[in-house]
Amino acid sequence: MPAPSSAIEKALHNAERLRQANSANEANTRALVIEPVLAALGWDPGDLSQVDREYCVYDGTFLDYALKIDGAPRLFLEAKALGTSLGDKKFVSQTVNYANNEGVVWCVLTNGLSYRVYKTNEPVPMDKKLLFATDLGDATNGRMSEVVQALQRIGRTAVEAGKLDEWGERVFTDIRVRTALQGLAIDPPEQLYRLLEGAVEKPVPTRPQLQRSLQRILDVPVAPKASDDRATQQAAAGKGTGTDERRISKPAYDMAYHTAGKPTGVADLFEQVDEAARNLGADVVRKVAKVSVNYFVGKRPFASIKALNSKVVVFLVLDPKTTVPENPEAMRDLTGMGHHGNGDVEYSLTTADQLPEVRDLLSRAHQRAQ
Repeated sequence: MPAPSSAIEKALHNAERLRQANSANEANTRALVIEPVLAALGWDPGDLSQVDREYCVYDGTFLDYALKIDGAPRLFLEAKALGTSLGDKKFVSQTVNYANNEGVVWCVLTNGLSYRVYKTNEPVPMDKKLLFATDLGDATNGRMSEVVQALQRIGRTAVEAGKLDEWGERVFTDIRVRTALQGLAIDPPEQLYRLLEGAVEKPVPTRPQLQRSLQRILDVPVAPKASDDRATQQAAAGKGTGTDERRISKPAYDMAYHTAGKPTGVADLFEQVDEAARNLGADVVRKVAKVSVNYFVGKRPFASIKALNSKVVVFLVLDPKTTVPENPEAMRDLTGMGHHGNGDVEYSLTTADQLPEVRDLLSRAHQRAQ
């Protein structure tokens, strides 16, 4: 079995050959670009018990590939021609529905270079079923290890061991629970107030204090105090409160802006890194900007984060020359390079297994800024 990195290089080479020959049709894409990668991931295209081409689904339609474990489909893969945009909602719904109707939890939509992996049975809108995505082209930008790591999540060994199921279950469940908790914090029910009043050390905070605390902890907009309401109303009426009306306008960007349209796995990692940064201390100030989310101690920045389609990028205000790499494959020195974020140490986060390393680096950057 070829190494994934070699297979990716071969796939990229073949893709370029197909483009130059003007032969980048779906059949050639499958044979020369997709199948070398599948083979490197442990799916033997010559073994019908593992890879079944033109698999007939419930309505007589044929799916490009059914990837099997013990003879049963565990992963469907729908291929499109090289260069085809995978953002077409028709392609996504077709692929997801094929799998879901057959009781297959996972499906992949690919054009040979971009791979998008969906969890078909989640009770969420179609675009939210996307767990993660990766692009072979990133391997040419010094990110080969990231691409290999992403693709190995759909490798035969990982699928057979249930690792993809385990990751997907955790991510989608955590997202739904986090959303539910934020909803409870916005308007806490009587039962929640009573539970907190019985569990919090005395003196017991008032209910407005409990509500505001929940909203801070769970990162939802804090309900304004009565005095704030009066100031807002007076400013809106043009009365002399000394408050500039522009200062109370809603910020242009929020956390949801940064995760909109991103795979659910990336959104989950983004939320966890944000939580890790905010939990470093009461002195942490978060500022949400258009390109990144930035963290400060007073006016001193110590980190920034960005959500991309395939990963979360963490920028850290640490000295690249003295910072011992936690993970040399994920970290790089940005000194002298233009980038949007605070700090010259960059960490690329693609899996929850890296979170302990990121938390440690965030802690060191936070201490440095104090």
